[in-house]
Amino acid sequence: MLSSAFYLVATSILPAAAAAGNPTVVWLQTDWAPHQILKGPHLGEGTFDLILKQLVALLPQYQHQSRLISLGRIEPHFQRSDEIICIAGSLYTEERASTRYYSLPVAIGPGFAVNYVSTSMVADYVESDLTLDINKLVQHPELIGAYQPNRYYPEVMLQAIGQQGSNLLATEFTSELNAAALLHSRRIDYVIEYPERMQFYQRNLAYTSDIASAALLGASPYSVSYITCNKHPLSQQLITEINQVLPVLWQADDFQELLFYWLDQNARQILLPKFLQLKQQMAEKNRP
Repeated sequence: MLSSAFYLVATSILPAAAAAGNPTVVWLQTDWAPHQILKGPHLGEGTFDLILKQLVALLPQYQHQSRLISLGRIEPHFQRSDEIICIAGSLYTEERASTRYYSLPVAIGPGFAVNYVSTSMVADYVESDLTLDINKLVQHPELIGAYQPNRYYPEVMLQAIGQQGSNLLATEFTSELNAAALLHSRRIDYVIEYPERMQFYQRNLAYTSDIASAALLGASPYSVSYITCNKHPLSQQLITEINQVLPVLWQADDFQELLFYWLDQNARQILLPKFLQLKQQMAEKNRP
């Protein structure tokens, strides 16, 4: 369970508006569990739900509004200049940097990984450092994998998809076609996905066996995410003020628990050294 402190933050609404006339920040929300959870028993307990509640409480000089949009509508919102538009949890790309201001790191999570039932044959291919060579799996005649198309996969994954005779199938996962359920039913043997999403699926099912993850050999095992805001005239100052309070979040006793809550044990073990490194770097930001 998440700590009571974070749970209370998660179930509260955004802070009441500051004095009338203060600048308004519009925070984009997307239905992308478990980063943001908009329905079900874990409503409001998504990683960035919790981070955002903490963050806006530290920025009382602004009014804060939330706006639910589809994933496909994120980029058009960042083209606007009539409102201050921000979102929590952006990965860095040069294309995005052309239309957004980036904060200091706000979170760290795993990269794409091979997810599998811990008792399956796939476990035999996991190395001692918890990595797995995807090229060995895609050519295995008895193993079938699945991935969701049209994602920003690392190069090693793109190479595996393009291999002739690959047993890696493009699959559009939905609430009805649950990736964890496919693993447990043995219809597929592994799924290329972020570990936290697989654990979210897993915890919504009544299965006793566990889904584990292994980092993709040849790809980054972690991803750093940021707050990004559009290039409104006031956004650069907002990012400066966000950067001043982010170190406070990183040094909170429960912050590691928040970031790791939706991860399996393998993903936690892989991520811990980088988390501690970033935590130390953020602590130094607050030193005079």
